[in-house]
Amino acid sequence: MGRNLLRDVRKDTSVSTRTLTKKLCKNGLEVSHMTISRYLANYGYKKAILRATSMLTAAYKQKRVEWAQNHLNDDWSLTLFSDETAFQLFRNTVQCWYKKERPIRPMPKDRTKIFA
Repeated sequence: MGRNLLRDVRKDTSVSTRTLTKKLCKNGLEVSHMTISRYLANYGYKKAILRATSMLTAAYKQKRVEWAQNHLNDDWSLTLFSDETAFQLFRNTVQCWYKKERPIRPMPKDRTKIFA
């Protein structure tokens, strides 16, 4: 059970414990999905949803800073600022197994959202 299970998790970090249970059942070994979860935890694996991060490059970030510095002394009293609320329609809730640092998933700038 051990090495094959760890190899499967390294090969596909988003594999579920129920999928691993079914795979072990096909090989003649009946185990609950909680047992597999405990086994992986004993080997240092954790499971979580990937952290989202923007897809901004370092060059684009630098351009934004330059723009802000160039417009720092502009007259902003005539500019209208408003609050927005965004509702994300399709959210990725796939969990991944990881050992060291929680993985990051880049998020596109133009995700499907509804602004209210």
